Amino acid sequence: MRIVYTVLNGRIAGGQVVCGQFMLAAKQAGDEVCLVTPSLGEFTSLLEEESVPIVQLPMDRTFHLHRAWQFARFLKQWRADLVHCHASVTGSILARFGAKMAGVPLISHVHIENKFSDLSWVRSLQVWLDNLSAYLTDEIVAISEDTRSSLISQGISSDKVRVIHNGISVSDEIDGKSVDWARTALGIEGEVPVVGTVARLCPVKGQREFILAAKYVLNEFPNATFAIVGEDLEFDGSYRYELERFSGKLGLDGCLKFFGFQHEAARLIYAFDIFVLPSWIEGLPVTILEAMAAGKPVIATPVGGVPELVSEGETGLLVPPRSPEKLAEAIGYLLGNSNVARSMGMSGRERVVEYFSEQTMLKQVMTMYREMAKTI
Repeated sequence: MRIVYTVLNGRIAGGQVVCGQFMLAAKQAGDEVCLVTPSLGEFTSLLEEESVPIVQLPMDRTFHLHRAWQFARFLKQWRADLVHCHASVTGSILARFGAKMAGVPLISHVHIENKFSDLSWVRSLQVWLDNLSAYLTDEIVAISEDTRSSLISQGISSDKVRVIHNGISVSDEIDGKSVDWARTALGIEGEVPVVGTVARLCPVKGQREFILAAKYVLNEFPNATFAIVGEDLEFDGSYRYELERFSGKLGLDGCLKFFGFQHEAARLIYAFDIFVLPSWIEGLPVTILEAMAAGKPVIATPVGGVPELVSEGETGLLVPPRSPEKLAEAIGYLLGNSNVARSMGMSGRERVVEYFSEQTMLKQVMTMYREMAKTI
């Protein structure tokens, strides 16, 4: 088959990572693949290294309906057999209409609860267009039961939506070399406890709460180090500057470090003793899966599909969003109870192996591809 994939943008984020897993698996299976994206970035650079064709087409504005026609024209020219869309609401709407005009089947992969405009009339129109275009899809895939429920609540038929959880590759075992490499890469010396988070820098990922929690925790554990891995993709660096200034005002220079974007963020998680993701909203975070696979206890918020990953008291702890005090309390508890933390980390790793492996996810998607190929 000839499969076209679409994404939100060319940067590296959870949805792009999952899309990349599918593209490379399809390519390995003998399919021809192509990526359509509004912009270039680290993600597209990685795919170019794998000889994946990249096409730029700005499908990121709801009412630029002429882009749907341009997308349809491209699909015909490229002789596409299938579209697998991983874009946000705006890109999904345009891709769905474009695929329908081109007569090409489309899978719409939804990575988080849909977010619409704050303007009521624009929001109403976006919801209407999203629900309408949903009926044009051949399959809608939600990455969690929570995401599926949100789509049904929005007005999309439950018969249209199936759940395929994100999955990641898990190494056969964890060795000390992985930890040593990660700590060296982050410049961490000695046996100090490390608490880290990995996510793009933006308010909804909770880095501000993470910084405040660090201030509280350091009163009890003054030798702890806090690490923030991730880049400011949405505010052109201004939000990172704001966070760094905030950290400095709290007197955390030297105790809390910003590491920016890292190509090997998943490997760097091995440097942490505790992984934290205090998001306000989520889908099914790949970073939590990576932390669990690395055998790290997870402290997160019970938003989106996170409770489907983190079993309270078994693989980690769940705290209310926007609550740095509760977050600090949970971090302090695990720092003070290393045996409990270690047990949670191992239980999390076992959970990923059993329920959230890359092999399971890819098998479900490849089966869906082959089923759809029979109808083409």
